[in-house]
Amino acid sequence: MATFTGSNGAEILPNLLIGPVQAIGNDFIDALGGDDIAIGWSGDDVIRGGAGADVIIGGLLNAAGVITLSGVDAADYTTSVDGVTIDLSVILDLTLPILGINVQLTGASQGFGGDAQGDYLVGIVNLIGSNTGGDNLSGSAAANTLNGQAGDDTLDGQGGNDILLGGDGDDTLVGGGGADSLQGGAGIDTADYSGSATPVTVNLTTGTGTGGDAQGDTLTGVERVIGTAGDDTLTGSAGNDTLIGGAGADALTGGGGVDTADYSGSGAGVTVDLTAGTGSGGDAEGDTLNGISNLTGTAFIDHLYGSAGANTILGLDGDDTIRGGGGADNIDGGAGSDFANYQGSASGVTVNLATGVNSGGDAAGDVLTSIENLYGSSFDDNLTGDAGRNILGGELGNDTLVGNAGDDSLSGEAGNDNLDGGDGNDRLVGGDGDDIANGGANNDSIDGGAGTDTLNGGAGDDTISGGAGTDTINGNDGNDILNGGDGADHIDGGLGTDTAYYINSAAGVTVNLLADTASGGDATGDTLDNIEQLYGSNFIDSLTGDAGNNRLWGNGGDDVLTGGTGADTLKGGAGNDSFVYAAVGDSTVASSGRDTIEDFSTGDHIDLSAIDANGSGGAFTFGTGAFTGVAGELRVVALANGYQMVYGDTNGDKNPDIAIAVLSDHALTASDFVL
Repeated sequence: MATFTGSNGAEILPNLLIGPVQAIGNDFIDALGGDDIAIGWSGDDVIRGGAGADVIIGGLLNAAGVITLSGVDAADYTTSVDGVTIDLSVILDLTLPILGINVQLTGASQGFGGDAQGDYLVGIVNLIGSNTGGDNLSGSAAANTLNGQAGDDTLDGQGGNDILLGGDGDDTLVGGGGADSLQGGAGIDTADYSGSATPVTVNLTTGTGTGGDAQGDTLTGVERVIGTAGDDTLTGSAGNDTLIGGAGADALTGGGGVDTADYSGSGAGVTVDLTAGTGSGGDAEGDTLNGISNLTGTAFIDHLYGSAGANTILGLDGDDTIRGGGGADNIDGGAGSDFANYQGSASGVTVNLATGVNSGGDAAGDVLTSIENLYGSSFDDNLTGDAGRNILGGELGNDTLVGNAGDDSLSGEAGNDNLDGGDGNDRLVGGDGDDIANGGANNDSIDGGAGTDTLNGGAGDDTISGGAGTDTINGNDGNDILNGGDGADHIDGGLGTDTAYYINSAAGVTVNLLADTASGGDATGDTLDNIEQLYGSNFIDSLTGDAGNNRLWGNGGDDVLTGGTGADTLKGGAGNDSFVYAAVGDSTVASSGRDTIEDFSTGDHIDLSAIDANGSGGAFTFGTGAFTGVAGELRVVALANGYQMVYGDTNGDKNPDIAIAVLSDHALTASDFVL
């Protein structure tokens, strides 16, 4: 073999047109730098253009400028610092002037990147990529040898019986048509059959392929296989392989190593169960899996279930549910709000997202990454969130759920559960069983569910519902809304302005804050402490305040609202409601003790019949104009903003002794009063 080496200037190597050198054998030509013309002549030559925009001709050039192809020639870009891109299947026909001769470059391929930038290649069959960068080398219909060398290369043989040499790096090998030899080399290399029009069968254990573009292929040093859109059969080797079936009902068999089924390219979410060996949805539809240890999900919502062994399961994007099963699993939810699910565990689990320490049942040894939510087993679980927004579900058993910081949702479900929301605006649901729920700081929503529950709001403005059963409800700090539900409940508002809430009662309620009595509907047997406001049902309610400033809502039904002393706010809601006053002091002229009726409408009544209007047991008399000095006179004065003021003079001094502010849909008349 002769070796011809140029300089860093522009030149022609070898130059038969002007010099005596003839390169007839299998030669190596290195043009070095400059814009060179390198001609291989006859023989199987290796031509290295080097830097510059070169013309590389793998054949004979005569004095008329006509190229005759000869030999199996290679373009060598080993010394390129950057990766090169060359596609021998894309050809150009052009004419270039070379030393005054118009050379016809018929079937030229163009190079891009690194030392290939601006190069034209004619008669080149084989390509050698750079030894540092990532190359993209594509063959033609001929039998090509593509050598990627170092770097993460993509080699595409196209047609013909090609040899693809990945070399170092994580390479992608596409054999295309023909019986190809795919040799991955060092790194994690991929055999890609996604372009095949028909399904393939690829076995990395035997290193063989059949069907479609895999027909006649041999594979060595390949760790990843990508199938077609059809029903492929992919089998791993003794090493750790990744099988990507793509669309179609694929059969994925792991082989002897720790193998992965990868669905990251699916256009829809998948459900894959390694224990059952089945898949559905997206690219998993109809798949069967055997000997697979690990799973990679999609960018959508996936349900990924491991086996009894140690699995690595990656959810990627989407709100995924991942169940590792037995074994010390590595579970990574990826982006989205993801669940680690421990249903099916043979014993209770302890999982702590804050500390990362997990034990018990299927959780023993698990490592959880990017997991926001937990779902427990049928036994007694301990589930703890982190500083973010978590969803914790206990399922069966007597569970302990701790949300920590963040706006968490905790659901004990069946069993006698202990729920602690921690900081944040939390949602706590006890479910069935005798539960204890503590809201903690901020504004929490707590629902005890069935059973005898103890529910504590903590700081913040909380909404608490006891549900069925005899519950103890403590609002603690803040302005709380407390709904005991069915059963004889003890409701203590604690500090703040708190409301006992009976809107869900199936029958009317009677609640008297002054007498501390409750009966009817959901109020039956209830005891109330530190309650300032009452919210009735949609039936006929009787709501009575105490000496404080109360707010009473009647809601639906013909309700009776009695504020008592204090500056009370009364709202009857739908129905023909009665607003009852038993004494002059129930609504004073001074605003500090004056009541406001917020929604007086036709059919409602203001009941003053229990008041001694004139000191002799007489009733009020309704009239117009100013007081005349007769005890027992009642007057109505229109105010701004739709309000009217009801004044009553009980001693005849022409000054009101009782005053009630009324927002009415009409001007009040004698028919609106019970005197």
